[in-house]
Amino acid sequence: MKRLIIALFLLASNLAGSALAQSALNPHSKASSPAPDPEITRLETVLNHVNQEQQAVYQQFEMTQELRRNEIQESYPQTIQAPSTIVQGSYVVGGLKDNPPPSYDDNVRLLRERQERIQQYTEDLNRLYARYAELGEQKKVLLDQLMELVRTPAK
Repeated sequence: MKRLIIALFLLASNLAGSALAQSALNPHSKASSPAPDPEITRLETVLNHVNQEQQAVYQQFEMTQELRRNEIQESYPQTIQAPSTIVQGSYVVGGLKDNPPPSYDDNVRLLRERQERIQQYTEDLNRLYARYAELGEQKKVLLDQLMELVRTPAK
């Protein structure tokens, strides 16, 4: 058992030593690579920020779209809900005794408020879409600049 452990130790140390020797002789190792161009680093940083902002705008777009979808769905329910079959004796024409139906004016006000929210969500969606597209154009310009710098040799 001792011989096996010693043999494995010697084998591992021999492999590690040869790997170190090869990396010292290799002129293309990461340690000897030149420092990256500062302009490339700057463009990558700006590109990263644009990507993050574009992702945030996309998430806002999705949330606003869902809010708008819910408002529209509440305006036009897909199913007609049947009234409850439980009657407690205080049922009167037009609603429950303690819970009268909303007035016409309240219904009109609620409908108007819902339509205004839907309109505001629509405007927000258009604004977010325009910002997303603008960020996409900025990203394209940055990528083109970055690719041009990478293609041209450093002087």
